[in-house]
Amino acid sequence: MLLKYKRKRMKTRVEIETELSTLVSSKLESSIKEKGFATLLVSGGSTPVQLFHLLSEKNIDWEKVTILPVDERFLPDEHPDQNGNLIKKHLIKNKAAVANFCPLILNATDSELNLNLVKRSIESVKHPFTVVILGMGTDGHTASLFPCSPELEQGLDLANTNELLITNPKNAPYQRITFTKKALLSAENIYLHCYGTEKKKILDSLDSFTEKKYPIKAFMNQQNNRTELFWTI
Repeated sequence: MLLKYKRKRMKTRVEIETELSTLVSSKLESSIKEKGFATLLVSGGSTPVQLFHLLSEKNIDWEKVTILPVDERFLPDEHPDQNGNLIKKHLIKNKAAVANFCPLILNATDSELNLNLVKRSIESVKHPFTVVILGMGTDGHTASLFPCSPELEQGLDLANTNELLITNPKNAPYQRITFTKKALLSAENIYLHCYGTEKKKILDSLDSFTEKKYPIKAFMNQQNNRTELFWTI
């Protein structure tokens, strides 16, 4: 007799966001309890908006949490395409309104000067980072580590001791500033939050391609610090 097995039900986006927000808040709380501080690096785009809202309602000692973008478009404050604007609007509100925000744009007219200013600014951010939440584009990029960027090799190089890098993607708008692979992998907890079948196809095919083709591979197919996937359609 053939046995019939029920196919495991795929989680909804609401369930994914609820699960991830609970996990992230737990990691932040544990870090505050053990070290007196916590650091949260988050991605921009539309995917994390509801996750941000859920996090903003968590009962955490937010005054002891520092929030940073994993990358930023070289744009002035309040520009609708700036990640920092998205983070302040959707995450740093409600109970999280008292969190410390560390922007990656301090001078919107000179990218090199801005890079140096931000490097000095993040020296005061305590390490290691507690949680990094990555996103992924349909070209396999994460943070602002784009396959079309001339600076990609430098951004993925573990010998690069700089935490931050300016990138100039050819097929995406705006010059960017981003944390490097080494800086992001130094975090205690790394999560990839993304949706859609197109992105899942990329993740399922990573063994067949290099990091230069799909930069997200640098975070998924490595043994130093496992990246946990939160995905659904």
